[in-house]
Amino acid sequence: MSENPYADFGTIITEDRFVGRERELRAVASRIFGERGFGSIAVVGLPRIGKTSLVSEAIRRAEARPIGRRLVVVRSNVGEPGSVGELFRTLIEELAEEVRCRGLGNALVSGQMAEVLGSPAIDFVRVRAVFRALYRADIRPVWVLDEFDAGRRLFEATPQFFQWLRELCSNPQFKAAVVIVAKRRLQDVARLAGLDSDYWANVLKTLALKPLSDAEIEDFFSRLEANGVRLGEAERAEVLAVCGGHPYLLDAFGYHAWEHAEQGEAVSVEWVEKECATLAREYFEQVSTVLSDGAMLSKAVQVLVGPQWDVAVQDVDALREFGVLLSDGEDGLRGFSRSFGDHLRVVERGIDLWPLWRETEQALREYLDQRLTNKFGPDWPEGLGMARPGYGERIAHWQRERDKERRRFGDRAESSLLAYTYPMQLYELMGVDWTELGQPLLGADRAGWNGKFGVLAQVRTPVAHNRVVEDGIRTQAMGICREILDLYRELDVQP
Repeated sequence: MSENPYADFGTIITEDRFVGRERELRAVASRIFGERGFGSIAVVGLPRIGKTSLVSEAIRRAEARPIGRRLVVVRSNVGEPGSVGELFRTLIEELAEEVRCRGLGNALVSGQMAEVLGSPAIDFVRVRAVFRALYRADIRPVWVLDEFDAGRRLFEATPQFFQWLRELCSNPQFKAAVVIVAKRRLQDVARLAGLDSDYWANVLKTLALKPLSDAEIEDFFSRLEANGVRLGEAERAEVLAVCGGHPYLLDAFGYHAWEHAEQGEAVSVEWVEKECATLAREYFEQVSTVLSDGAMLSKAVQVLVGPQWDVAVQDVDALREFGVLLSDGEDGLRGFSRSFGDHLRVVERGIDLWPLWRETEQALREYLDQRLTNKFGPDWPEGLGMARPGYGERIAHWQRERDKERRRFGDRAESSLLAYTYPMQLYELMGVDWTELGQPLLGADRAGWNGKFGVLAQVRTPVAHNRVVEDGIRTQAMGICREILDLYRELDVQP
């Protein structure tokens, strides 16, 4: 039986399995491994976007060059030690082992390391002395701090670590090349550890790792086909709709698609949709957790779903820089995968982004659902479609959205068809028969409400399809929401 070429998906990927990222590799190499000078870098991005693989591939290539003899690379998983002292002790132990194995040390280096490791308590003064000795011995230590944000509990107990790290990155007498790998922005890591300032991070060049480019995605599909998995245009489009250019999701799909094809099964659109939805569901939850920690989840919801409550232009820029948002056309925005935008629609129903707005939408939907049922019967979508054929395509669209959400998100999908409508669409439904559907709640002044729902539509429109809403429009919308809720509560018979 053949071996699955994607059997290592989800692990660190290097060499022949590494796809693209040439620009990013050059950025890491020029910063860390420059012949004349060097600095430190922070590689940040979404979970499993390939940060550690990128750093590992950059190190692998650097160690193959002549400068490699002077490099001593040590990797630390920041989530493992129980304290900052333990983190430093492990660092010095591994540095000592690497220096010894490569025959790069001298008496000063060995003596300073022995002094640190022989002390029951490690302090930064002794650690600094080790790096000073390495610098004088013309050794360039490269310290990779992986899962940096997982160490925020360590940093809470020793907040001065941030300043020590800054000094280690910048002091010309003993500086090291530090590589931070984090799934959260550095300012968010510091804030979660109780430090409001991100001044310490100014010595680090930040490289935000984003999803694969179109050319890199094409490279992935070409390799997939070379490995025996051929996709038609429809199947490829479905893969991209769910996975986008995310390398982990694409790699995981490659693994399952190869297994499927190896058994002689066709890789159909239906199979792709089912398999990718399963892969993406858990991953999207991880992304939501990371965004929530950085107070960015609600901003992402407002940009891709709406309503707009407190999102600002700088929030949009931050989400683009972090790779959550991608350009879609000349001025539009979309999520890193279209399915992630669908996921945020589910998320939006469970967060108190704007309680007043949520209460208003719920009231309108509950009211209209009951009125439509009274007029057209329990299966009102079918009855409405027969009575007003012009609504057939709209109803079919809402049903398709509901069915797609059920396939992708299971029990988290909303069952009510009106959950897939916006306020202006609810208003237009009332216009099917204003006397029976609109007037009982809003009164006879239909023309006046047309303008008011136009204001609500501006707020409900995601930033991805419009500009950020001005404060004046948002204030008007708040007043309209209160008016609707007052009318809803005053109904003689609540629906």
